[in-house]
Amino acid sequence: MPPINRKSYSEDENQFLKNIGFKIQFFRKQRGLSQNELAEKADLSYTTISHIESTSVYGLSIVAVYRIAKALDVDPSQLLMFK
Repeated sequence: MPPINRKSYSEDENQFLKNIGFKIQFFRKQRGLSQNELAEKADLSYTTISHIESTSVYGLSIVAVYRIAKALDVDPSQLLMFK
């Protein structure tokens, strides 16, 4: 899935996207999966997973969030909720 074509995000949007990446990485490691294994289970590329989990901002589609959540066996809302 290609990133959303947008040149810049607000600071809040940047942090939101980074937090999703941190959550994905947390659940992936908790389940003992490599980035490549998660990519295969979610039917996404390794590069996409790597970008999402990196500290750089990477826009992703809601479909990608859904696929990743299902591959991690979590509800998609768990990747989007922060306290």
